[in-house]
Amino acid sequence: MEKKMRRSMWICLALIFVLGIASFISYSSFNVINPFVTTSGLAQIFLTDKDYVQIQEYPKVILAKPNFSLQVYMEGLGFQEDIENQMGALHRFNNDVSSQYIRYSRNRHFSKWIWQE
Repeated sequence: MEKKMRRSMWICLALIFVLGIASFISYSSFNVINPFVTTSGLAQIFLTDKDYVQIQEYPKVILAKPNFSLQVYMEGLGFQEDIENQMGALHRFNNDVSSQYIRYSRNRHFSKWIWQE
């Protein structure tokens, strides 16, 4: 009985450790603590015809196919890009009411858009 209890304890500790590492990687890579949401978003991008998937509401985080344009997405929302005030990977979009700053990064598998305050 004691042997089973020890084994169960080690399995629980291993699961907690793996989930902690997965959460750390998810947060450091995507600014999303929940690794299951990140994995689901990546699977939807890779395995379906969706061009983009929002994986977090606040701050807004979107994963997209690498060939899908951030500019087209923002124009669909009524924003225009302010190229003069772009700061490297931080893009600025304006409409009549507000400005939004979006950190943009892309690799050959997906692009990541993270809204900034």
